[in-house]
Amino acid sequence: LSHAVYCFFQERNFFQIHTPVITTSDCGGAGEMFSVTSLNLDNLPRQNSKVDFSQDFFGCPASLTVSGQLEAEAYALALGRVYTFGPTFRAENSHTSRHLAEFWMLEPEMAFFDLNDDMDLAEELIKYLISHGLTHCREDLDLFARFIDKTLYDRLASVLENDFARIDYTEAVEQLCRSGQQFAYPVTWGVDLQSEHERYLTEKIYKRPVIVSNYPKTIKPFYMRVNDDKKTVAAMDILLPGIGEIIGGSQREERLDVLKSRMQETGVNPDDYQWYLDLRRYGTTPHSGFGLGFERMIQFITGMANIRDVIPFPRTPGGADG
Repeated sequence: LSHAVYCFFQERNFFQIHTPVITTSDCGGAGEMFSVTSLNLDNLPRQNSKVDFSQDFFGCPASLTVSGQLEAEAYALALGRVYTFGPTFRAENSHTSRHLAEFWMLEPEMAFFDLNDDMDLAEELIKYLISHGLTHCREDLDLFARFIDKTLYDRLASVLENDFARIDYTEAVEQLCRSGQQFAYPVTWGVDLQSEHERYLTEKIYKRPVIVSNYPKTIKPFYMRVNDDKKTVAAMDILLPGIGEIIGGSQREERLDVLKSRMQETGVNPDDYQWYLDLRRYGTTPHSGFGLGFERMIQFITGMANIRDVIPFPRTPGGADG
């Protein structure tokens, strides 16, 4: 499937790029970060009771990347269509069947793409990867279909044969509220959808993959384009049955004044993102992108119940063996 990723983007004239693994950016709050330091942890230098990072290797706090998106935007505005595919790190204490502390993420970024173009490409990618697996990994899938998921072939065929349902976040909330289902996390407009909500939409209501778009801006990062209603942003998530969210993406905010305003609203210090603001300040264009968790894609294609079983050396809270 890694080769399939390469083929998909080569066929569509994308440039493969490499974004930093060590960074000072949290990509607008994409996740908790692992710190990187060369300081002696047993004798940390301090100034005014705070750690003095000026004596650290980079001269400031640094971390492992949670996303290469912001850097990919810079490449896309120069090259048109790009993608990065590499390790990503989240220091989140999540003991679930679909979370890892270290995983591989595929992140394309496209100049002159709006949200609809973004959703089209993401759906096309998922179907391409499934089709590639069915064509080139039949022996492996036969094994999974026999011992892991008896419905595997029917499930994958259903994804290939049907268009993904596309609904607004507001419509998703309304449908969940009307369902009468008692959720552990109550559904109201303005809350982020939980895994149980995502799976109910895909497994009970639509019975196929669902793309939810136009989320409230209060629950999304500063870089997503604000819609004309001023309440929502041009964001989208692709939800798969049995998995929940597998892709998250958006059209990026290309208007400098709006981007600055969103930074202020979300408590982001513009001084930390001057290079990013310069991408708008000195010429820009509408552009979009998304991120796909590679291990979740493998989990869906193979039918494995736990994401830790689709990666040889899973990195999870309390576990980093090998």
